[in-house]
Amino acid sequence: MTADGAALRRIHRRAIVFTTLSAAVTSFYDWRVALSLTIAAAVVVFSVLVLEKLTERLVPPQAKTGFRRLVPFLLVTAASVLLLGVAAFRWKDFSLAGGAIGISVAVAAVVSEGFVREESQGE
Repeated sequence: MTADGAALRRIHRRAIVFTTLSAAVTSFYDWRVALSLTIAAAVVVFSVLVLEKLTERLVPPQAKTGFRRLVPFLLVTAASVLLLGVAAFRWKDFSLAGGAIGISVAVAAVVSEGFVREESQGE
C-alpha cells in the first residue's frame, strides 16, 4: 500500500470515528441534531470518496480508464447531496447546527491528516 493509500484509509477511519462520537454526544441533547449531523457528515464522506476516485484517474498510472467507472461514484454523490437538500428544506426538524457540525467533523478528519503528515515529515 502506498503512503497516499494509507493516508486515505486513515482519513476514512477518522471521519467515521469523529462522526460516530459526535452523533453519540449530540444524541444526548437531541436525536434530531444527531441525525442531521450524520446526514451532513455522510454527504462529505461520500464527496471525499468521489474526489479520491476522480483524482485516481488523473494520476499517471491509470489502471482504470473510462468515465463509466466513475458514474456510480458520481451518482452516490448526487444522491447524497439530494438527500441533504431534502432533509434540510423539507424536514421541519432538520437541525442546521447539527448539519454544520456534521460537515465540520468530516472536514476535521481531513485536516487532522495534514497535521499527522507534517509531524511525520518533521522527524
